[in-house]
Amino acid sequence: MAEAGHSSNKLHFQLDRISFFTDGVFAIAITLLVIEFKVPVIEHASDAALWHSLKEMSWKMLGFIISFCIVGYYWSVHHRIFGYVEKYTTRLLWLNLLFLFSVVLLPFTSGLLGEYASDSELHLPYAVYVINICLTAIMNAILWFYLTNHNLDLFTHKISKERILLGFYFTLVVPIIFLISLGVVFINPTIGRLIPLLIPFVLKYGMVGLSARATANEKNNKKLKSV
Repeated sequence: MAEAGHSSNKLHFQLDRISFFTDGVFAIAITLLVIEFKVPVIEHASDAALWHSLKEMSWKMLGFIISFCIVGYYWSVHHRIFGYVEKYTTRLLWLNLLFLFSVVLLPFTSGLLGEYASDSELHLPYAVYVINICLTAIMNAILWFYLTNHNLDLFTHKISKERILLGFYFTLVVPIIFLISLGVVFINPTIGRLIPLLIPFVLKYGMVGLSARATANEKNNKKLKSV
C-alpha cells in the first residue's frame, strides 16, 4: 500500500513538473511579445509628434494584442486538457515539447510582422506569422488526439466522441480563420489583417451550439446504455 501511494505521488509530481514547465514557457513567450515594443523617441517632443508616432505603431500594437490573445488562448486550452491527465508517456513529453516549440516561435514571427506591418506591399511577414499559428494549432490538435486515445488511458475518464470533436473545433478554428485572412491580405491587406478579430465571436457562438449538441448526444447515449 505504501509503495502504491509513493508511486502515485511520484506520478503526480512528474505531471506537475510538466505543467509548471509548460506554464513557464507560455509566460516567457508572452513576456517576449511585449519586449518588442520600444517607447517612441522624438527629437522635438510635442503632442502632435507623439500622436503621430503612436499612430505609426498601431498595426504593431494590434499584432501584439492578437498574439497575446493567441498565446493566452492556447495556454487555457492546454491547461484544461492537462487538468484531466493522470498518466504520461515519453511520447507525450516529446509532443508537448514540440507544441511548446511552436509557441516560443510566436514572439519572433509576431515581431517580424510588427516590424513590417506598415508596408502593405509586403505579404511574407504575415504569411510566416500565419504558418506559425497553424503549426501551433496542428501540434495542439496532435496532443489532443494522442491524449484522447482510449487505448492509452491517459485521462481520468473517457472522453465522448462529441467532446473530442468539440476539442478539435476549439483547436482548428483559429488557424482556419487566419488562413482565410491570409488569402484576403493579398486582395485587401487592411481587411485581411482585421479578420482575426472575428475569432472570439466564432469561438463563442460556435462553442454554444457544438457544446449543447455534445451534451445532448452524451445524455442520449447514457439513456441508450441504461435501457
